[in-house]
Parts: sequence; C-alpha cells; structure tokens
Amino acid sequence: MSTWDLSDGVVEFPSGRRVRGRSWHHPVDEYADVTVILTTAPPEEFDSRRDFYGGTELIFIQWPDYRLPRRPVQAQEQLRGIYERLNDEKIEIVCAGGVGRTGTALAALAIEDGLEPREAIDFVQKNYNSESATSHAQRGWLLDIQPSA
Repeated sequence: MSTWDLSDGVVEFPSGRRVRGRSWHHPVDEYADVTVILTTAPPEEFDSRRDFYGGTELIFIQWPDYRLPRRPVQAQEQLRGIYERLNDEKIEIVCAGGVGRTGTALAALAIEDGLEPREAIDFVQKNYNSESATSHAQRGWLLDIQPSA
C-alpha cells in the first residue's frame, strides 16, 4: 500500500502521516483506498456516486453539517482507527463543503498525531483551510479530545 503525494487537500502531520481532505463535490484524479464520509445521509445515497470515491472502502460518521458528530465518542474512536491506517493507506476525509466537518476531523487526527488541541486547530487552519474548525462547538469538542497515546 502507499500514501498520498503532497498535492491540493493533502495534509502532512508532523509525524509524516498524510491524509486528504476535500468536498465530495470536487472531482479527483486519484481515488483513495478509504473514504471517510461525514454526513447524516443514509449510506444508500452514495451507492450511485462511485464517481466521487471510486468504489473504495467507505466509512460513515454521522455528522450533521455545521455541528458535531451525533455520537462524539464513537466518532473519536473511528478517527483514532483511521489515524492508525494513515501510514499504509490513502485515506481521505470528505463532507459536502470539505471545510467545517472535514477540517474538524483533520484537527482530531492532528491531536492523535501528538499536537495539543489548540495547536491542532491552528495547524489545520494553516495547512488545510483557514475556515476549518471555527465554530464554538467544533473548537470545544477538539479542546476536550485526549489522544490515545
């Protein structure tokens, strides 16, 4: 397996692990091995949308737009599992806009990578999108996350 080359939307954490964030509305030249979809839509809605994920492994996290995950502890555990796979697989995090939910999930991965929560938010805003993780609720959730290691 392999990991991403540095390109638009690809974030490289201090450890060297890489992940791609994007909107599911943006076409890609290269498909991920694993696509993490942050949505409240039922998975069946994505059955006919293979053009945006290429039929890769899909992981769904129930996450309403502009809000926090519906099951925050479960989402954190799913993101921890995803973090562990970043060395060997091309993983992408997607939502409709590719900014708020995606950026918040990327910041959670940065915390897992060893950054303090505030550093992780700054890191994602600098290296992914300056509008990511800006809501009070998103920032509060990230400030409460404790890395597993």
